[in-house]
This record gives sequence, structure tokens and C-alpha cells, in this order.
Amino acid sequence: MIGGILISLPVTGTWRRFGAITLYSLVAGAAVTAVMQPWFGILQGDFAVNWMALSLTFLGTGAFIVGANAVFGRIGIGIGALVTMFIGNPISGAAQPMQFLPGDWGIIGQFFVPGASTTLLRELSYFPEAPQLQSWLVLAVWAAVGIVMMFVGHFRNQEVVHIEGALEGEPDAPRVASAALPAQ
Repeated sequence: MIGGILISLPVTGTWRRFGAITLYSLVAGAAVTAVMQPWFGILQGDFAVNWMALSLTFLGTGAFIVGANAVFGRIGIGIGALVTMFIGNPISGAAQPMQFLPGDWGIIGQFFVPGASTTLLRELSYFPEAPQLQSWLVLAVWAAVGIVMMFVGHFRNQEVVHIEGALEGEPDAPRVASAALPAQ
């Protein structure tokens, strides 16, 4: 969330935000993987695959927050934080297996970034034969939704410019400023 928030506030321009969130995701994914795998020994398996999983996790959350900010304005940062922290996190199954959550909440939690990323990292490290496609797809969809929202928000913020004197249907009509016309 912090990466998405920090990119939403000072960085302007859709392509700059896209580049910043992509770079942030790759760097943060590498840093967290470097701490959790060789240093602490929490993650097992292939370093590059764990790095991709964590980078996609950061991209999913960060792009959603940046995209929500682009579409809804500053309130979008709160919406992104609310969806991630207060909805997705409690039902993610990160603190306990998703099967321990009441009803279908554990299953629903797997369709949010915290649930999909936690399940994916568990499967990559400790259950490599378990199916992982759903977790990868959920993270990719959240990242794609955030990126699309970034570009949609860009068009929301564009102003329409009207040129005085230009007539519709006549592309080569002379454009004369109204101040240059004689008063009649």
C-alpha cells in the first residue's frame, strides 16, 4: 500500500506513474525476497519465481491504489486502502488457513490480493505440487485492473479545448481569433 500511496501523491502523468509502480514492484519484490528467502529462510524454492510472485503482489496492490486515485481523486487512495487492508486482509487466510474462516469467507478472500499472494507464496515454498494458477491469475487481474484505471483516470482529467472560429465539418477552415474580427 505504501508504494501505491507514495506514487499517487508526488508522481504526475500516467506513463510516469506506470513506470514508477512497475519499478517499485520489481525493486520491492527483489528486496523482500532477498530478506525472506536467503536471509530469514522463510521462503523456499526458486528465488526468481518467489521474486515474480512478490513483485506481482506489490504491483496488484500498488496499481489498484494508483488507479483508484486516478479515477476517483484523493479519495481513491482511501478506497484502495480500504479494499486491501480492511476487506481483503481479514479474509485472506494469512493468519490461519482459509478453511478455518467461517462460511465461504476464506474462499472469497482468495480473490483479493492479500489472500492470493499468501496462498501463492505458501504453495511455492511448501506445496510446490499444489495448483497455483488461480493465485497467479487473481494477482494479474488486480494489476491489470489498476493499470486500466490509471489510464482511464488520465482521460477523466483531460480538459476539452475549444478553438473559437473552427467550424465542424470543415477541417481546413481558417482559424481566426475573435479579437481580430472587425466590430459590426
